[in-house]
Amino acid sequence: MALVGSRGDVQPALAVALELRRRGHDVVTGVAPNLVPLAERLGLDPVPLGIDSAALLGSDLVRRDMRSAHPVRRVRALRAVAAAGWDELRTGLLALLDDVGGADTVVTGLLGQEVAAAVAERRGLGMAALHYCPVRANRVVSPVSGVRGPGATRAVWGLGERVRWDLTRRAENAQRAELGLGATRVHLPTRLRDAGAVEIQAYDPVLVPGLADEWGPRRPFTGFLALDDDARARLGEAGSGPDAEPGAALDAGLDAGLEGWLDDGDPPVYVGFGSMPVADPPALLAAVDAACAELGVRALVSAGWNDFSAAGGADGVDEKRVRVVGAVDHAAVLPRCRAAVHHGGAGTTGAVLRAGLPAVVGWYSADQPMWGDLLRGAGVGVARRASTLAQPGVLAGALSEVLDDATAARAAALGSRLVPADRAVAAAADAIGDIGR
Repeated sequence: MALVGSRGDVQPALAVALELRRRGHDVVTGVAPNLVPLAERLGLDPVPLGIDSAALLGSDLVRRDMRSAHPVRRVRALRAVAAAGWDELRTGLLALLDDVGGADTVVTGLLGQEVAAAVAERRGLGMAALHYCPVRANRVVSPVSGVRGPGATRAVWGLGERVRWDLTRRAENAQRAELGLGATRVHLPTRLRDAGAVEIQAYDPVLVPGLADEWGPRRPFTGFLALDDDARARLGEAGSGPDAEPGAALDAGLDAGLEGWLDDGDPPVYVGFGSMPVADPPALLAAVDAACAELGVRALVSAGWNDFSAAGGADGVDEKRVRVVGAVDHAAVLPRCRAAVHHGGAGTTGAVLRAGLPAVVGWYSADQPMWGDLLRGAGVGVARRASTLAQPGVLAGALSEVLDDATAARAAALGSRLVPADRAVAAAADAIGDIGR
């Protein structure tokens, strides 16, 4: 398993790795170097693979250049980010395969698929990819907000695939050349189809009605992937405060202090952005505090990979109203909340939906705006650009749209319809185990 990217990219796949190992498969796991402690805590004996995802997310390339108003600089940044770490991933994956010998399948997430597919082709291996949102052309779900209708939706996907191929073509063919493969003019989705690769849709089909029928068995739907109780307990053994090492991102459950705070008032709004970099943590905290004061609610803020102690952090924030913690166990904490404000990553989205909570999606990029649109379409959430949430009144206004009884009832009903996590993980393991049979 070649798993690179942020924690949200890696952790769901680790749940599948544990299930495959439980079934007797020999599973060798390579993960982004900064997430090695996470996989080690789960007992997977991982090896570092690719580049440090936290460093990439915090780099000027991502924070500044990808958001540049200068179009040439922005395109260059997009091209660089699209292929970031590919050399390290290729050499690391080849070394890993050489070390273990006898591998028959390569499993990857969405990130690094191009490299994993080329390595699998070169070594004659089967391949499976875990997708945490729709990323292939279809007539059901648009990647662009506001596009409606099957024809327009399919056309937008086609354009997006051409743009992606333009961004990555040179880098992909450079990787193929390093592997002794010929250059290709065919973009990745078509090559994966022709190779018979399995693209596992690791999110819930109830959110995208009709998509499973359109795509068929090569893209099986499983439901959102999540760790079981035992695995989550292992992550909580070390605990994690607001200034814990971000790279390890181990989870705290309900310790006595947090349990007491939760018991001492109404269920709070959960606020957390996972691996995403919050541009100005003090400003966001001030906005959270102001929204809570205006709406008469409390908030539990999970720092994730961000440092909320910098530049004063929670100074001036009413701790009875707003509590700041480190990374937390979603399964333990979210059922104690009434709503969530989050970045719209698939893992957090699934956890919030399973808890039956309405949400404000403060999106950054990638699949996050899509999840915001899907939640809005289901009547269980609203979406705002993350950079606007610290502006006066924005967060309070967004929260006011999801804290009503009707939205809460819809969210609870939707949560009850989702595929349970254990069944989702089992279905993903089934799909991988069937490769080559």
